[in-house]
Amino acid sequence: MQHIFSTKIDFYQKWDANFTSFSPIFLPLKFWADQFSAFDKWPGLDDYQAMLSALPESIMTHSGQILKIVKQDGKPGHFSEHYAPRIYLSGEIQTRTENWHDFFQFLTWFMFPKTKAVINAIHIPAAKVRIEQQADPGRRSPIENMLSLFDEGGAVILSSDPSLLDLIRNFKWKELFWQRRDELADKLSFVTFGHAMYEKGLAPYVGMTANCILLDADESVVKQTNQYQLEWIDNALADLFTQGEQYKKPKDLSPFPLLGLPGWDRDNEHESYYNNLAYFRPGRKQK
Repeated sequence: MQHIFSTKIDFYQKWDANFTSFSPIFLPLKFWADQFSAFDKWPGLDDYQAMLSALPESIMTHSGQILKIVKQDGKPGHFSEHYAPRIYLSGEIQTRTENWHDFFQFLTWFMFPKTKAVINAIHIPAAKVRIEQQADPGRRSPIENMLSLFDEGGAVILSSDPSLLDLIRNFKWKELFWQRRDELADKLSFVTFGHAMYEKGLAPYVGMTANCILLDADESVVKQTNQYQLEWIDNALADLFTQGEQYKKPKDLSPFPLLGLPGWDRDNEHESYYNNLAYFRPGRKQK
C-alpha cells in the first residue's frame, strides 16, 4: 500500500529519535518519547528500567507488583512464565531490544497505567485455564479478543458533541471529515492507545484503521492539555473495563479510518479523498 508520509528509517531496525515528527499519531506519547530524544542509537533495557525507576510513583500491576523491564526469554515452561501472567504475578514485562513494537508497548504503560493493569488482570483467569489444560491458545473469550484488539490496535475518541460520535458509529465518513471538518479541532480528540498502531504510524498508509472506544466528554476535557486528557482517559477506560458491561466483544469497538482526520494525510485536503470506499467503508450493517 501507498505510504503517506516518507520516513527516514527502516522502522523494524533503525533508531531515529525524531520519529514523533513522522505523523500526528505520536502527539499523545510525545512527552514520554522525548525522554529518549538525545539518544543517537537504540536505548537499552537498562535505559527503559531507569525511566521506570525515576517515576515518583511506581506503576503497579493489579496483583501489587511493581512494573519492571526484563529481557525476553525463550519458550515458557509453565503458566507463570507466559507473557501476561508474568506481568501480573511478578511485574516483569518481557521486552525485546531494538524493537519498535516493544518500545511502544513500554511507553503506553506510562500513558495508561491503570488501564493496562486492568487489561492484564482480566486476561489472567482464562489464560490460566487454557495454559494449564494445554488448550488451543487462540481459543480466547470474546472479551479477551476485544481487549487484545484494543491493546494492540485501539484508540480513544473524545467528543463534546454526541452527534460527531454518532457519525463514527454509523460510518458517515464524508459528513464527519468533510462537511463538519471545521468542528473537529474544537469538538473531537483522537488519542491512540494501541502500541501496534503507534508502530504503524512510523510509515502511515491508506488503509490504517483504529478500533476505537468512543467517549462523551465535556468541552473542557476535549480542549485540555495532553497529560490531562491521558489521565482522564486512563481513569475512564479502567472503569469501563472493570465494569465489563459496555465493551464485551470485538464488534463493540468502532472502526475508524484515522487518516481522514484533517492534517493526517496531505491528500485529504480534497473532498475526492473521501470517495475511496475501500478505506472509508460504508459500514458493517450496510450493503
